[in-house]
Amino acid sequence: MRIDCAIEAGSAVKFQLEKQIQDEEAKLNDIARQLNDIEAQLQLLSHTTIIPNTISKVKVHQTPELLSNTGIIEVFISYQKDDEKLLKELVDKHLNNLEEIKIWHEGKTIGGQDNKVEIEKHLNSSHIILLLISPNYLKDYNNKFEINLAKAREKAIQATVIPVLLTKIFGWERFTFANFKLGDLEPLPQKDKFITDRRVWKTNNDAFYVVAERLEKVKTKIVEKT
Repeated sequence: MRIDCAIEAGSAVKFQLEKQIQDEEAKLNDIARQLNDIEAQLQLLSHTTIIPNTISKVKVHQTPELLSNTGIIEVFISYQKDDEKLLKELVDKHLNNLEEIKIWHEGKTIGGQDNKVEIEKHLNSSHIILLLISPNYLKDYNNKFEINLAKAREKAIQATVIPVLLTKIFGWERFTFANFKLGDLEPLPQKDKFITDRRVWKTNNDAFYVVAERLEKVKTKIVEKT
């Protein structure tokens, strides 16, 4: 009987310790998420100055101090290299036809340039940031840096961040980076209608046409509000 009691007591202690470990791990994960958010904010502040007068309740944000200098809307595209073919199709056949829009993505870096420095520079000067969502994109840890900085810019009312749904991935809207979910953003071409889904679009071209059309409207709203 004493042995049985000892075993039972030992099991209870083990269960309690495991529960404490789980609680501590949950706290550590929460702290890690907060640190990621702070890091993204610090990266933003080290490169840009937040202008209080730009704050607006309008969903489409604007950066008058940037737009007034060039008159050009800068669009940054964050993508994963496995999706480069779809990126080129979107940019070359559609987005390059939009007037007063300048497109930049990592593929435009020149040999000898520091990719991370160039990415930060163009992220910090962009008015619109497109996130090309796919299974490849969401599994790539390197994109976390870009998404965190993009969200920090939107939070500071300095850019409009838009997910572009390339390839089907279940639960994409629940993916969390720092303190925000992708589902908090308004996607293109339409919610849960992925560009390569043939049940929705006959061709990629049909879907990309809608993306370009709606991006043109976003650009127009930014120009009108500046």
